[in-house]
Amino acid sequence: MSTLPYLPYIPLEVAENIIDHLGEDIWSLRSCALTCRGWNRHARYHLVVSILVHSREDLHSIHDYFASNPHMASFVRSLSMLPVYGDKRPGCLLEVLPVDLLKLLPNLRRYCIVGVAWNPVIRIAFHDTTFIRIKTYLHVEELHLQALRFRTGAELARVLIALPQLQRLEYEGLKVDIKTADTSRFRDKCNMLSEVTVCT
Repeated sequence: MSTLPYLPYIPLEVAENIIDHLGEDIWSLRSCALTCRGWNRHARYHLVVSILVHSREDLHSIHDYFASNPHMASFVRSLSMLPVYGDKRPGCLLEVLPVDLLKLLPNLRRYCIVGVAWNPVIRIAFHDTTFIRIKTYLHVEELHLQALRFRTGAELARVLIALPQLQRLEYEGLKVDIKTADTSRFRDKCNMLSEVTVCT
């Protein structure tokens, strides 16, 4: 007659510390979430603290999840928009602000727009109503822009000043086609911005 192997008891504080060290290892976090009820909440927190959206379908399913689980929405701190490789219309994801989702995320602090490094010809252009929506619904302190092209420096400046609480800007692979545009009228508009990081 076989007996079950002895499984040592791990105090919850120790388990939570282990989960904290898993960082962004999604598969391990999922396993921890399924281990027991004690581990589930802490592991699920790490699974939703940073959300990555690859497509419009992702956007809808994430919205539906948080609409039906509003207690989980308060854990989200970072939202990243990153089209999948080979997407023929990445602007559909990058240039549209997911207002319905943003309304559900009261503690969002970081917003990332990651462009299409495999197709540097595509330029990002926000509609005027998007700037209004950014100002109304996107109350983030950090903005990360990567692999994006703007037509003018003024368009980039409009994105920054539409974020009144922006404190930290991080960018990588940012291109501006017309660098001679007058941006002097945008000076001193980002009063809270205190840190700019150029990633290489």
